[in-house]
Amino acid sequence: MKSVLFTSALLLLAGSSLAADQNASPQSPAASAASLFADPHADPAHTLDYSLDELAAVEPGTILFVEHLDSFTAQDIEARGDWLFADTGIPPAHTGAELFLLHFRSTDVDGTPTPIRAQLFIPILEEPGERPVQVFAAGTTGVSERCAPIIENPVLNRWGDYRTNMLAYASREIITIFPEYLGFGLPDVPQRYFSKVAEAHVMLDAARAVRNFYASPDKQEIELTAHPAGALFMSGYSQGGHAAHAAADLQPEYAPEIEITGLIGFGQTNDVAMLMREMPYYSPYIIYTYAEIYGVEVIDPADYLLPRWMETFQADIMGLCVEEFQHHYPRNGQDLFTPEFYRALHNDLEGFRMARVFPEMARVLRENRAGFDGHGLPTLVLHGDRDIIVTTPAQDRFVEALRRGGSEVQYTIMPGAHHRHTRQAGFEESVEWMFTQAGLQ
Repeated sequence: MKSVLFTSALLLLAGSSLAADQNASPQSPAASAASLFADPHADPAHTLDYSLDELAAVEPGTILFVEHLDSFTAQDIEARGDWLFADTGIPPAHTGAELFLLHFRSTDVDGTPTPIRAQLFIPILEEPGERPVQVFAAGTTGVSERCAPIIENPVLNRWGDYRTNMLAYASREIITIFPEYLGFGLPDVPQRYFSKVAEAHVMLDAARAVRNFYASPDKQEIELTAHPAGALFMSGYSQGGHAAHAAADLQPEYAPEIEITGLIGFGQTNDVAMLMREMPYYSPYIIYTYAEIYGVEVIDPADYLLPRWMETFQADIMGLCVEEFQHHYPRNGQDLFTPEFYRALHNDLEGFRMARVFPEMARVLRENRAGFDGHGLPTLVLHGDRDIIVTTPAQDRFVEALRRGGSEVQYTIMPGAHHRHTRQAGFEESVEWMFTQAGLQ
């Protein structure tokens, strides 16, 4: 095993702030929480140090590195749930889980091979058996390495407490892989934020990685009781719902051997232009990413953002994680966008003005919509009626588009649920739906 290095500045900050209080009891709530969520086995800042030659020599989905990080009992998993499931009730854990750190090979938007980090959560069954596989994608956390989901410590930053969320699925006997988006773990590469191609590649290669992991007993380190059934689900929260549908759209051409059973979206954001209209403070990250991918000569951020936001643009994008940029950038698009871009974005939902005034941006936004290509897969849409990130009318339109494309959609609007509560409020329904679709009920 590789040595353990706690190099994350956030974790060091947690330790120093707790140590500074000389009168704090070892059993104080803050100390107990820090102990509960600190991972004494993993190196959360594990960078992906592979040469292009190494990556080019193997196929997408190939396992590059495996480390068994920890084992959890059902009681351990429920104990973590106080934080994530505080408003909805802790779901009962039926079994424990094993946690692995994986690196696997994927493909960047330009075809360049690239490494990806992921956590793999495997149920511990009383008797060996086959269980569904879920690939789960995170919501927005930021685009730089300091915002990577795997280094999250929910005592300090509430990006989603994804480890607890994935452990809960494993405790309900669902093999779950949680891949990070392309760019995390690579210090010089920002996340390919809302890139349909990059997200699809990661999700599909994560499914391949699970298959390859089970095909290589020498990589497993311990005996496993849960093995993949034929059912494979692509799931995600917010941005992650976009990633799940991106995978479905591109599966026939990128991974024709992969068969997806169904898709799950929690407060999913599938139309990028709609997100920019309804919650503008995500837009600088979208614009930055598209400038990185397509080139500044095609997407120039200065054409879309007011000059005041351009002065520290690079530093802000790379320095602020989601809970910071939501307070830094305005929710009112008129305070963020140039007047012409604001009008183009808002005055016609069909995009005719955008196509006329900003043809390149119109093309890029349309290219990066996910779920509108008629993939026809069964889909569970879980939406909160108090969601202000993705409003109910916007979600209604997406569901209508899915149904027009041939998908059988189970659409649940959850009363009282905000955007951040959709995973918790929809957890039980998502578990039941997966087992039903898998024919394992």
